[in-house]
Amino acid sequence: MNRTFLVTIALIMVFGPLLDLSAKTWEVNSGSSYSSAYSSAASGDSIIWADGVYSDIKMSISKSKLFIVARTSGRTIFTGNSRALISGDDNVFSGFQYLNGDIGTGNEVIEISGSRNHLTQINIKDYYCQKYLVIKAGCSHNVLSYCNLEYKAYQGDKNVLSVLVSSTSPGYHTIKYCSFKNFDGTGGDMGIEPIRIGLSSQGEYISRTVVEYCYFEQCNGDGEIISNKARQNVFRYNTFYDNPKAELVLRHGDEGVVYGNFFINGKGGIRVKEGQNHVIFNNYFSGITSRSINLQNYSVDPLDYVTIAYNTFVNSAKVDLGASGSYPPKNVVFANNIFADPTGDLFTNASGTETWMGNISKGSLGISRPAGIKDTDPMLVMNSEGYYGLAEGSPAIDSSKAGYPPLPDYPDMGIDHDILLDLMQQIRPGEIALKDVGCSENPADSLIMPHVGAHNTGPDYLGDIDIYYLDLTVSGSGSILADPLGGIYEKGSNVVLTAIPGTGYLFSHWSAQLGGNENPKSVQITSDLTGIANFMKDTIPNSITERVEMVINLQISPNPVNAWVSIKMNLDYSGRIDLFLYDLTGKHVKPIHSGRLSAGEQIIEADLSSLKAGFYFLILISEHGSPVIMKLQKI
Repeated sequence: MNRTFLVTIALIMVFGPLLDLSAKTWEVNSGSSYSSAYSSAASGDSIIWADGVYSDIKMSISKSKLFIVARTSGRTIFTGNSRALISGDDNVFSGFQYLNGDIGTGNEVIEISGSRNHLTQINIKDYYCQKYLVIKAGCSHNVLSYCNLEYKAYQGDKNVLSVLVSSTSPGYHTIKYCSFKNFDGTGGDMGIEPIRIGLSSQGEYISRTVVEYCYFEQCNGDGEIISNKARQNVFRYNTFYDNPKAELVLRHGDEGVVYGNFFINGKGGIRVKEGQNHVIFNNYFSGITSRSINLQNYSVDPLDYVTIAYNTFVNSAKVDLGASGSYPPKNVVFANNIFADPTGDLFTNASGTETWMGNISKGSLGISRPAGIKDTDPMLVMNSEGYYGLAEGSPAIDSSKAGYPPLPDYPDMGIDHDILLDLMQQIRPGEIALKDVGCSENPADSLIMPHVGAHNTGPDYLGDIDIYYLDLTVSGSGSILADPLGGIYEKGSNVVLTAIPGTGYLFSHWSAQLGGNENPKSVQITSDLTGIANFMKDTIPNSITERVEMVINLQISPNPVNAWVSIKMNLDYSGRIDLFLYDLTGKHVKPIHSGRLSAGEQIIEADLSSLKAGFYFLILISEHGSPVIMKLQKI
């Protein structure tokens, strides 16, 4: 099993203004204890949910600057009709899973109407509901990071993550390092879009939402993976992989910005249905089966001023230029793109009004060749990961042409409007004539491959394995929950489980070492938990030895640190100690130590010179005690 016991008790407390040394911590393990803690909590306080499975928990969070987190990220599971409503500001909500619940078709699992809230390390899967998450209009600067939204049980016409937009001010929301996977359906207009920003009625409103470093796979619940219905949104450095029925779609809103993305093995790349002043640049398209780009001919809001520049298209279906109909796109510019080895023709439905400059093509063009598409082999070479870059001597090197419209730089969006970086964020020359044609510069200092995939998006605790949580009903004893340290099992594993009296937990085989060895039974964990139903129907044991706690005195010196840091601890017992370093976002950045240590004083030294300056958290996890967390500053 992948050991990613990410503890979120204080990880996000590096948000400077939120940190209050006088703040209180409230440990909760039920709906009633949460209600009591929330009633007493003040700004800067932490409410920490104990590991376990909880049903029918509704959290209404109207207060601000609270840390509401799982004690161990991923091991607090909400089900039943559990949901969260966050109307306060500057809150951190982290580490929870919402699994197999049912709140009906009129509600969403999480609703955000406050501003500057940060939701991280959240997993929502198999919930029967209207939507998984809604960010309401009128709030701003909310962040959703390292979350996974997967398989929506209700197949009705309701999207998964909805960002609504105000008519008076931009939202500036950020969705990053999240994964969206396995939404069943037939594509088309089913309405189960993983992300929708805005509504048809909000198409004229400025949103300025960023979706970056996110991963989309098998999103088949609708023909639109992302449905853009508001203005000035940015979609960058995402991976769209193996989506056979859907594509990214720019809808009612103008001024969409799409760059740095990988579109791999899907039905389509980008469909531009409506609007003006869209820009699409520095993207990589490969294995697209229906249309790499589809410029639509649509009467409601005809396309005008669309710039498509510095993209690479390889082994993919056509670019549809949208001339068929009474409303062909106008002022469409193709600049400095590579089109190579298509599965059919490279283009279809040309209007003859397109502007072409600096493009290179290899393969059947499908339209009359304009002067701005050079018929020559771009000399692409496949790297070790299966992605194509420029070979030495390629005619694409230092061959870009000037004259395309300037790209937009909307306030506070950090858009690479001068194209100073390539797809892999390698520096491009400032002078246009020295930039390489296509999405990447030669030589490629960074290996060309997607920035994100299933392995580095979504919650850390999911890893790349199937994990199942046990919530069993034992005859006459009510609900029994999975133990916080032993109740997570890989599919197919054999474990010995032992019932423990009075604690409300179900412990795994390690409890036998502590005296709880009565009536153990071996259980095979399968995908549908077959074999669990009859697990513990008989005698519940009457006693158990108390679990030992390892007392740890943890000291860091120096702190702040420039290079080498010394970590001193006093251990009451011998045992395994794992030390991890996490950054502000809750991502693991460096392992410090993993292994068994003897009782007594122990000193671990680590070289942190390669880390960027900033704040980090050192997390200590032991086999005998609760996690220990300390803040560390790198200078």
